[in-house]
Amino acid sequence: MEAAGDRVDGDPAEAPSAEEGIALAMLPSLPPGSNEVLRSSLSLAEGLEVIVSDVVIPPGATVPRHYHPGEEFLYLIEGTATHVQEGQADIAMTAGDGYAIPARAIHAPRGGPQGARAIVFRVHVAGQEERVLVPAE
Repeated sequence: MEAAGDRVDGDPAEAPSAEEGIALAMLPSLPPGSNEVLRSSLSLAEGLEVIVSDVVIPPGATVPRHYHPGEEFLYLIEGTATHVQEGQADIAMTAGDGYAIPARAIHAPRGGPQGARAIVFRVHVAGQEERVLVPAE
């Protein structure tokens, strides 16, 4: 998933259900994309850092194809999403699901009908781009 300030494409006109609206109201309001909440070096692993982001994917939006130079671990805290990763079957995810994405795996997650929100934890190679876009084939 994405660097701070990155945005995803989609139709924001699809509103969440009343039940989901209540749940959304209890969480802080964040813009679509990746919202970095922590970046820190790892004292036990020189050259690596940890990046934690609160990622919001609007309803039906697809994050552009990309990869990360490090590993990515996510926990879906709200909504539904489809993990789309090159070379493997799509994975339907619902709130409460977790998933590990290997370093350099090309992926393009897609938000479900009500969108998705995930906490993403990356073990990142310090000094390298956080996210590398991959043109559509």
